[in-house]
Amino acid sequence: MLAQRIAAALNAGIIDVGFYWLTGLMKDGTIVVANNYGLGYIPEGVNLPENIRLATADESISATVRGTWATYPILALHGWAQHHDTDLRAVIATEDQFKGFDPGAARLVLHPDDIPDDGTMAGRHRLQVIAPDAATKLAAVGSTGLSELLPPPPTDANPPEDRRSNLWFEVFRPLLSNVPDRAEVQLANFVTYADHAQELALYRAHTAVDPADQRAAIADWIYWQHLSVLMSDAISSEATV
Repeated sequence: MLAQRIAAALNAGIIDVGFYWLTGLMKDGTIVVANNYGLGYIPEGVNLPENIRLATADESISATVRGTWATYPILALHGWAQHHDTDLRAVIATEDQFKGFDPGAARLVLHPDDIPDDGTMAGRHRLQVIAPDAATKLAAVGSTGLSELLPPPPTDANPPEDRRSNLWFEVFRPLLSNVPDRAEVQLANFVTYADHAQELALYRAHTAVDPADQRAAIADWIYWQHLSVLMSDAISSEATV
């Protein structure tokens, strides 16, 4: 089954602490995935095949609604199904990932020998998943025009301090709690991380010598911009409810 192969590949080589994916098979055959880190987050190097949907990146669903799914991927799968007028037929995950919640659908358990050593999949870069229009525009820019996409470089030529490790721990830390507002806390911490990641990516884009490296840095810069805006919108929406 394709959904099981996708689920197995996503579970290969996970390095983010406490991070996990759930893979849902909808009644209409659509495969939808979700994870417990923020909204629209995809680890670097993970590609999603064209026909696979990331629930929290679905812009037909308001940021307000998606924000309530943060840290709870099973809510994302059910919420996506409800929005698209279908039903969640099965959820695929490891035995450990199923602990602590009822999937509300058939359980398909991944065993250790189901998970490949290398989960690399052909598919869309994470920017293509969350901002396909921006990814298309970037791809259309020639190597000599990449610098024109960037704001003026900062007057300080020194690289910004890399604080990603500490800030990433703050993204993870709310998962250690079951308090009602943990989703909002994680989203706020994720915005801080995304803003810092933008700064680092922009520096790489300004200083890259190889056009391929510059294009990759610009893609990261735009990706983190989109995540920051999405999660800021989700927090603002929740605050006004």
